[in-house]
Amino acid sequence: MSEKKEYPSLLEQGKNLAKFTLNLVKYIHENQGKGLIVSDEIFNKRLDICKTCDKYDKVQQRCIECGCFLNEKAKMSFEKCPLEKWEEDFENWEHNLENISKEISESKDLT
Repeated sequence: MSEKKEYPSLLEQGKNLAKFTLNLVKYIHENQGKGLIVSDEIFNKRLDICKTCDKYDKVQQRCIECGCFLNEKAKMSFEKCPLEKWEEDFENWEHNLENISKEISESKDLT
């Protein structure tokens, strides 16, 4: 027998979407040139954490606490878990970007 999942009300989910949109616009405005998406490593770590949480809906791959679709939320560098199980991540992306830039520069030097 399937257990019924109780998501936040549509009003709360709408507020969460509005907050996400505001945070996205604010982040883009304040951090021009920085990455929006976390590395694959951080994305996978976040999802692994979510999958062990009792608020994780395996069928819909959503968070019952905030109602978000986790395959999208976990990708965004400025997002965090509403239960504080994972935080925003800006440093790892910048570090990865620096490494990619360095590798590109080194490969140009070899040619």
